[in-house]
Amino acid sequence: MKRSLPIAGLSLVLAFLAWGCSRTDAKTTDVRVETAICGMCADKIETAVGGVEGVQSVTVDLEKHIAHVTYDAGKVNIAAIEDAIVKAGYAANEKPADPAAYEGLPACCKMDQESNKAHKSM
Repeated sequence: MKRSLPIAGLSLVLAFLAWGCSRTDAKTTDVRVETAICGMCADKIETAVGGVEGVQSVTVDLEKHIAHVTYDAGKVNIAAIEDAIVKAGYAANEKPADPAAYEGLPACCKMDQESNKAHKSM
């Protein structure tokens, strides 16, 4: 009987620790990605944002120009998510794309700067 009490106490402590470790401050946000125009753009943004510690999922809706991001607010914030998109060469909310990263994008991913329309390769 004396032995079962410490085991029960240890089990309770382990259960509490497991609960605390699995708990996250999961939040979801939408980031405007107006310069994302093709599937390659979506892939690049999803890869960049998905590589940020604390991001749990990301999908890009090209029709709405929105990146849907689920993240752990205890590990990452929206500014870091936007920065990952910017560094990949795309505008994120009010932040413009990094010019050097933008220049490195394939032609299909670039916007006609004067008309703000997708560049069409012939």
